[in-house]
Amino acid sequence: MRQFASVYNLSMRTVGSSIVALALLGCSAKAKPPPAPPTTPSFPGLPPIAGRPSCPGCDVFGVRMLYPSLAGGMAWSARWHESPRRFGGQDPLDRWFDAAHGDASYFVPGDGTLRISGPVPRMYVHDPALDRQWRDVEITVYFARLSDDGVPWGGMVSVARTNHGTTGDEGVDKCDTRGLGARMRYDGAIDFEKETNHPESQPRASQAQWAGGLPFGMWLGYKHVVYDLPGGRVRQELWLDESDGAQGGQFRLLNALEDDGAAFGAGQRGCRPGIAPELPLRAAGERPGSESGKPNISVYFRSDRVGRDGLVYKWASVREIQAPAAPPPEPTPPER
Repeated sequence: MRQFASVYNLSMRTVGSSIVALALLGCSAKAKPPPAPPTTPSFPGLPPIAGRPSCPGCDVFGVRMLYPSLAGGMAWSARWHESPRRFGGQDPLDRWFDAAHGDASYFVPGDGTLRISGPVPRMYVHDPALDRQWRDVEITVYFARLSDDGVPWGGMVSVARTNHGTTGDEGVDKCDTRGLGARMRYDGAIDFEKETNHPESQPRASQAQWAGGLPFGMWLGYKHVVYDLPGGRVRQELWLDESDGAQGGQFRLLNALEDDGAAFGAGQRGCRPGIAPELPLRAAGERPGSESGKPNISVYFRSDRVGRDGLVYKWASVREIQAPAAPPPEPTPPER
């Protein structure tokens, strides 16, 4: 009987302890504050992707628009805040983002960034039906350089007014490979480049921007603007923000070039007989020599010899714009 009582008392103490523990657990759970919102991952040495408040004159990422969007015009914004995914070609969640060119792989962690790896990254933005064409455009992306082979012509590059590899074989449809690029290069230079007959191209308006090369481990805001001017001229502008988008971005004009048919092409071969390489690449939906008859289907981003997760993009967009009546003042050369 005494043995039974001992067992009974022990059991009751155990049950009592369990009840007290559960009660304390319940109290603890009730007292626990609500979980903090998850922090977005970031790369070592890079600040996390902060929430972006809306602001007048800003795009969906809270980045200031230099020129107003064209009413009824096309626009694309990156979908890198959505489900994590890896791909080596077409983005499975964005039919407008076609990376099935070059040789590279891409990772979207779902934090608003695109992480790029590989020797030949080529990322195209176009109508999936290959029908609607980009005209005057403002191309925006923030990027960070982390790991690469330092090939001088690599870096942050976008190309507009092209069909390069989009509507046909780039080795055959040479007139559709023509395009206009703006480069922030790994060697620290900036310039504009016109491809006249793949792989032939010419740089112009080159200047030194970063004496020690394109910086590592920091967010740089890049804008490449291309629009037509009266008299058959085409203007390109290259803008930089070094504030990581503070108050929409503190963009300043680094470089500008107007092509009236004499800026590019001297000494180059035409893309086919009878087609002058000097021809300005205007926004019109027809262009002499175009094999597809739709010469402005694509805008694309590119670099070269990127290490694993060695180039990171965020806040990317392409918008058709209302071209200004007059260009902004010419940029001031950097201090030496």
